[in-house]
Amino acid sequence: MQLYIHLWTNLEYFDLLNKGKLLSQWKQDRELAWFFLQNFPWELAENISPQYEVNFMAIREIKKRFWWEYFNKIDWIYYWSDNCEFLVPTKNEIEKAIEKFQEFNKNFPPHKIRTFTFVTPYVGNKMMERLEETLEYLNNLNIKNPIEVVVNDLWVLRLLNTKYTNLKVNFGRLIHKILKTPLIDTYWYEAHPAGELIKNKSEQEKLKLREEIVKWQMKFYNSSESNLDLFKNFLKKYSINRVALDYMEKREDLFRNNTDIWIDLYYPWALIFTWRLCDTSAIENPARWMYATDDICPRTCDRYDVSYKIKTVWYNMIQRWNAGYRSELNLDFLKDDFVKNDNNRLVFAPFITV
Repeated sequence: MQLYIHLWTNLEYFDLLNKGKLLSQWKQDRELAWFFLQNFPWELAENISPQYEVNFMAIREIKKRFWWEYFNKIDWIYYWSDNCEFLVPTKNEIEKAIEKFQEFNKNFPPHKIRTFTFVTPYVGNKMMERLEETLEYLNNLNIKNPIEVVVNDLWVLRLLNTKYTNLKVNFGRLIHKILKTPLIDTYWYEAHPAGELIKNKSEQEKLKLREEIVKWQMKFYNSSESNLDLFKNFLKKYSINRVALDYMEKREDLFRNNTDIWIDLYYPWALIFTWRLCDTSAIENPARWMYATDDICPRTCDRYDVSYKIKTVWYNMIQRWNAGYRSELNLDFLKDDFVKNDNNRLVFAPFITV
């Protein structure tokens, strides 16, 4: 499994990567934390965003699972956001990103040729023109490896298959569905058989029924659309051999090795929901609470995130712009056959990609 870095829409983070400041290095954690506090105050919430803690814990978890040399082999750069169309970059922004990508290759020579992957969201009519300008620029770019585009919208898929054919298509985590809401988690949710199933049943029989329900729940939780033949045939029709998944703890079979489909595994932030209503925009203007971003977006999400206080203690939950995320840190649930497959990727996002 190869290591990839997913960077945000803010070009300053590319500068951090080029300076070697983005990734924590053992005893430099305190120095790095102070660097962020001094230079990126908009990442702060009430005191400090839980993203900092999750970032450092995730880096240590990766080093524990794959050893520290893993960060010496960053094979790929994923860039931009996969959730909000108002974050679609202009042509000028993507040109600067390519320049910084080439600078990164110069500063940190790769052991093999790196490829730039452009991540796209679902897109409506309003922002499609801007996205097409970006896709046209990338399609005509003279670069050694073909540029990849992560697709989360079927119309964007159609454009790539008809107009921008030099770009390689990957399926994103929004268009490839799995069940990951924190409201339904078998490890703290009790299944209660009801109705005719428990009529005249003893407590032992009810317990056995409950165990059976949990077994089938876990089978469902450990599945995704990539398990369906219909979905596989659709991917084959459009020559797509790679899909994205969020890393989820305690679901080992979700990441089982599949020779037909390669996996991009997003870590450590799993996307829970995304919608047209953007609560983050109400932080500076309460009148915009439950505001549908159809016309103008102030990009408040560049400066704030919303951290939720939840009863469970084993993950953080954060909303940033129109999407909610939960942290998933423990990599012990990754099976060895998945890790040993060089076609699979660990897509590490040090902070939520906005």
